[in-house]
Amino acid sequence: MKKFSLYITIILAIALSGCMESFLERNPYGSLDENTFFTKKEHADLAAAACYSTLQKMNAHWADAQLELGMTGDFSPSGFKDAQAYYTASFNPNDANVVNGIWRRGYEGIAICNNNIIRVEQMGADIIDDEVKNRHLAEMRFIRAFWYFRLVRFYGDIPLRSALVSDPKSEDQVMLPLTAKEEIISEMILPDLQFAVNNLPVSWETTLHNRATKGAALATLTELYVYIKDYAKAIESGLEVEKLGYSMIENPGDVLRVDYEGSSEIIFSIGYGNGLETYREYYYGTIEDLGGGQGRIMRGDTYSGDYFYPSEELVNFYQTIDGKSIDENSPYFDTANEWKYRDPRFDATFFTEMDVLTTTSGVTLNWNPEWLVNDVTGYDIQKRGVYYGDNNWNRQIDNTLIRLPRVYLLLAEAYGLQSSPNYAKANEYLDKTRARARSFALANPDSYLPEGISENEVLPPFNVSSKEELMEALNYENRVEFFTEDCYRYYDLKRWGKLSEEWPRVGGFAWNEKFYDLPIPSNEVNNNNNISQNPAWGN
Repeated sequence: MKKFSLYITIILAIALSGCMESFLERNPYGSLDENTFFTKKEHADLAAAACYSTLQKMNAHWADAQLELGMTGDFSPSGFKDAQAYYTASFNPNDANVVNGIWRRGYEGIAICNNNIIRVEQMGADIIDDEVKNRHLAEMRFIRAFWYFRLVRFYGDIPLRSALVSDPKSEDQVMLPLTAKEEIISEMILPDLQFAVNNLPVSWETTLHNRATKGAALATLTELYVYIKDYAKAIESGLEVEKLGYSMIENPGDVLRVDYEGSSEIIFSIGYGNGLETYREYYYGTIEDLGGGQGRIMRGDTYSGDYFYPSEELVNFYQTIDGKSIDENSPYFDTANEWKYRDPRFDATFFTEMDVLTTTSGVTLNWNPEWLVNDVTGYDIQKRGVYYGDNNWNRQIDNTLIRLPRVYLLLAEAYGLQSSPNYAKANEYLDKTRARARSFALANPDSYLPEGISENEVLPPFNVSSKEELMEALNYENRVEFFTEDCYRYYDLKRWGKLSEEWPRVGGFAWNEKFYDLPIPSNEVNNNNNISQNPAWGN
């Protein structure tokens, strides 16, 4: 997909050029010029590529990070000043980057998809054959479903926009009322995903590994079915993903590295073209310049002097190597060196003295605790970090959105929460994720295994036999496996009804039920006569 960057820019520019400026401030409603585009077979390919481009910037500045910082308990209130309003829930719906950014980016993406879907549908058999046409339509419908699913999980009921806007002055076309999220799921998201399953390929050529596949559509269906509690269909679609040949790589510390893009466990990721000036929603890391010509190792938010700090509660959440919490008197937990003999995902997530780093200058060094920036909770985040070369403002790396272990844990959840729970299958799929960390520890005993520990003691499999035990296991595996990836933690806590329990841990603030869904952006409410603000957030 990366070679299409220039063409994507052209398509996007045309798609947005027909918008009246006042409406562009809220959502893009432009239409493509069918006299110029959609006249050749390759234009359908470029139209699909344009839809992918909308995924490269999913929110306003820092929006995802602010949400995770302020709502899930994974981060410390110290460090990142831009998120302080989310720790105290004092953000203003009129200007909050989360509220406005997620909404705007979602509807921008939907607008491009709507435009391009309709135009490609109109391409005749003299231009493009049905198989190729449907494959590109499936890509675009998958991306549209992705955006709608994202929006309903954040806001609940939202406007359903499925047609081109031919007249931006028309209230009937522009000022759409809220549609119940259940209707959006049944009338838009499910049909789009089912069409994608039926028409997307199992794989693309290696250079196009960021394009959507049958596996991506099936995995998203699995997530959607768990969300709506249709566990039988979640199991059905999840088992179909398993048949497609995905497999987990050996090292849990490699899953988000730039040199493992397109690996066997990544089901869907967002790619970036060379030289494309954009930035990722998250930057984690530690001190940038080591001095003395040694180079840089990672990067935090250096232009404002802020960094992302993990919360003390998250640091303490990772189990000891024998599967116990650090409060359970494990004989293998060393309070003086608490990074030792932990679940290997601890070392993959945070910088520890076991890490060997290569700087931007090519110098290889052991991690030095003197480089620590986060002296509040004692650990700097290593996972999903980026570094910058002197002549490259942003090192472009894929943004991974769906990995195989997510499907495994969704299957475990579906098996355990169905009307007749199958805890044996739930345990099986819980362990498909957990087994990687166990195997990696056993394969690297010098780093992870204390003397005297038996193989059976190393991160033993879960043995859940009740809903309460299942949820505890799911909470652990999802949290340690997907920390720093999109907003999985936020989605999970909302789905499980646990957001009200986790949010106060950030700073001891009182929960308010209005926090469950984000407010509708005030600009949208003010400019749309058919929408009223959620009463909990005020009118």
